[in-house]
Amino acid sequence: MLRAKDADIEREARLLLEVLGIEDVEVVRDDTVAEAWLDDLEARRTIYGLDEIRRYLEQLVTG
Repeated sequence: MLRAKDADIEREARLLLEVLGIEDVEVVRDDTVAEAWLDDLEARRTIYGLDEIRRYLEQLVTG
């Protein structure tokens, strides 16, 4: 699950997932987070910040 602070970050997060071809991540709006955070339940890891999330997902996709 990817939590996004506001509509702009939510749109950017959805675009990122679409570009990377990732379909199994749900994006929800959550105004309690600072910017964005991603819970990777399989890796049991939380990644904070949209830039860090982008790098993390790109590494997962490219191997």
